[in-house]
Amino acid sequence: MLKALVKHKFLIITVFLFLILRIPSLFEPYWYGDEGIYLTLGEGIRKGLTLYSQIHDNKPPMLYYLAAIGQTVFGFRLLLLIFMAPTIYFFFRLADRFFTKRIAQLSTLLFLVLTSIPVLEGNIANAEVFMLLPTILGIFIFLEAKKTQDYLISGLLLGYAFTIKVPVAFEFMFLGVFIFLEKIGLFDGFNIKTVFKKIIQNLPIYINLIIGFLAPIILWSIYFYFHDAFKPFLNASLLQNFGYLSSWATGTHTNSASSGGLTTRFAVLIVAWIIIFFLYNRKIIHRQAAFILAWFSAAVFSVLLSGRPYPHYLIQLVPPLCLVICGFFSKTFERVKWTLLAALLFFVFIIIKYKFYFYPVVSYYRNFYSYALHQKSQSSYYSYFGYDVNTTYEIAAYIKSNTTEKQSIFIWGDEPYVYPLANRLPPEKYTVAYHIVDFNAYKDTFTDIKSNLPQFIIYYPMSNRSYPQLDNLIKRYYYASRAFGPILVFKLR
Repeated sequence: MLKALVKHKFLIITVFLFLILRIPSLFEPYWYGDEGIYLTLGEGIRKGLTLYSQIHDNKPPMLYYLAAIGQTVFGFRLLLLIFMAPTIYFFFRLADRFFTKRIAQLSTLLFLVLTSIPVLEGNIANAEVFMLLPTILGIFIFLEAKKTQDYLISGLLLGYAFTIKVPVAFEFMFLGVFIFLEKIGLFDGFNIKTVFKKIIQNLPIYINLIIGFLAPIILWSIYFYFHDAFKPFLNASLLQNFGYLSSWATGTHTNSASSGGLTTRFAVLIVAWIIIFFLYNRKIIHRQAAFILAWFSAAVFSVLLSGRPYPHYLIQLVPPLCLVICGFFSKTFERVKWTLLAALLFFVFIIIKYKFYFYPVVSYYRNFYSYALHQKSQSSYYSYFGYDVNTTYEIAAYIKSNTTEKQSIFIWGDEPYVYPLANRLPPEKYTVAYHIVDFNAYKDTFTDIKSNLPQFIIYYPMSNRSYPQLDNLIKRYYYASRAFGPILVFKLR
């Protein structure tokens, strides 16, 4: 028995750490805004609404279908926990390709912790966490590829990850550039006489990789085309994101992506790749270091696409970051430690420059385990996540007890959690006020509300966002039913 425990101690430590860090996330209340949106769209899917045309958000579709499967915060987080178990396993298999088993284990434990604790929102069911599994598995199969079809599978997995979150496209781009340069012999000394011959010889690899990546996107396009939602799908999940990329820097969705400095950051990525591949070509760094550093550069660019300092964006960077950090402990990376150090210093630089913020860890776990041990009430436990969380539950309970499942409600505010908590949907496609504001959809939203008057309107005070048409409609058709602090609930007369 003791020998078996010693033999499998890494597995035992990994499973214990995974459970102790992840289980608290299953019992969090409805508090995180984006999750509220995902679950609302998931509810809409289950009730037969078509994404983008009848209920809206600006991410690719796969995340909302995962939310539809999860149904509740608990179910959604449980689904994430299930996703993360094989993610950790395949990250270990990936790290094992670069390092000795002991260092691969160290890298895996670091990866497990960073993707589980709340410091980077690893506990939240965000797209960045879900897309880790297909991304890591796709890169692992890419490195293990022995047949042309393996590249098709690698591309399919990265294409699937793309249908969860768009920035993974740059990791696919990195793989494409890397395999192209390697297959034409650039890293062994470029010969112009043989380059075209090698391109033709390896064309099936490039075609399979590209077809694999495009296949999930094409399938979703066909699906939405036959549901009369291709244009809304294209706009919401892809085209609108170009405005979104610059909106943090410019304060509007109407600017081009270059307005937010995206072009400059892309130029930096290209320069970084040129330097890395030059060092590889000159045999100053080996293939493993070149691969990790080029992947790290692509992930950094993806993280900085919008210039926003949201901690969950950094999740995409965690896999190559863990490999870079653990490279310092590997003898095979002894000669390239200065390049690894440069990568880490650049990571610190972007954290400071873009002012990334982080969530507390110790208080998060103390809050949960105090509640689990009955040292804290549920109300007090919920309050940790926000002073208004308990109010949200009160509003949802009131709405649920005073409406039928077929009746709609409308929330004028950025608090979408009432929809999934009350199991109700809005009468129009937007779930939060900032979507209506950002896309200047006041007129269309008002038209939809007026043609299908919701049973209740939940009105959050927002001094910087006036909606005179809605105010006039409330005066004409509604009366004040309840007040939850400053939040007013109006009921249809």
